[in-house]
Amino acid sequence: MKVYETKTIPVHEFRFVARRSCDLCGLLTEGDDWHAGTWEVNETTVRIEIKQKKGDNYPEGGSGTEYEIDICPDCFKNKLVPWLKSQGADIQQKEWYW
Repeated sequence: MKVYETKTIPVHEFRFVARRSCDLCGLLTEGDDWHAGTWEVNETTVRIEIKQKKGDNYPEGGSGTEYEIDICPDCFKNKLVPWLKSQGADIQQKEWYW
């Protein structure tokens, strides 16, 4: 879950992600990342967007509903991956280096 704050810059007002919390365990971030430091990597990256969207779309505009999920690295690894495997997904842990 993203927590937004509104800031006003002399004439312009904008929204930014001030904090993010895991929708499963509630882990809170400071900003838009999950405890990732300069030397340590602890992040969740979604490279393919999976979204369920329902509504109406016309040339002049539209509206509807959609789902968006925020998940921390621990819940991704220890909750989502085991659940996906229990549903038949073939997920393998891979080594990486650079």
